[in-house]
Amino acid sequence: MKTLLVCCLLATPAALHANPDVLGAIGRQFGTSVQANVLLLKGHGSVAEPSEWMAYSRDTFRPQDILRIRVSRVDGTWQAVAVGSGSRVLDRAPASPFEASRLRLRCEAARQEAGKAAVTARAVFTAVDYQLAANPQTGVPEWGLALKDESGYEIGFVVVSAETGAITFQDWTPRVSTAQRRAAEADGGEQAARAVKRAARRAWDWTDNARKETGNFFRELFR
Repeated sequence: MKTLLVCCLLATPAALHANPDVLGAIGRQFGTSVQANVLLLKGHGSVAEPSEWMAYSRDTFRPQDILRIRVSRVDGTWQAVAVGSGSRVLDRAPASPFEASRLRLRCEAARQEAGKAAVTARAVFTAVDYQLAANPQTGVPEWGLALKDESGYEIGFVVVSAETGAITFQDWTPRVSTAQRRAAEADGGEQAARAVKRAARRAWDWTDNARKETGNFFRELFR
């Protein structure tokens, strides 16, 4: 059953309702400046594409602030709504906005590439969390996909170039026993390799401080 699910994920054709339509909704609602300064897109999904995305855009007039925007499908179209702003919206943020003109791979295509890698790694996932951000060195927009099993445990993380479709990083973390973990930790080379992969994974940890008080940028914007 699980194997069939992965195959279905690979066979799913590209949908017509995903990004970059999400960015277009931001531009229609808040203007091209806000759209051009989007640093990060985050979406939580299951087998299907996310029905809601959270976008984080750098405030042009207040560079220390980040604008939080929820983009959801309403009556078949994407609608953007402001849900806060401030300097602590994210605990850390991507270095620069990604260029929408360089986006060649939609989220469902990135999922298919990750699915192929999962088959090779003999990993089974039932849900995907998506992030889209620019590579800090090259500026290339990249998809970071957290692949989760049916219990919500992250069994793999794959980074796919949104420009070329190439997989630039992958890490698979199957559940192991304590004895197996200790054996791996005793291997110096294995331990060093895992440390490098953990650092690469942490680079994608942009925590949304949703419960912290945010500013009133949007209130001022629409006075």
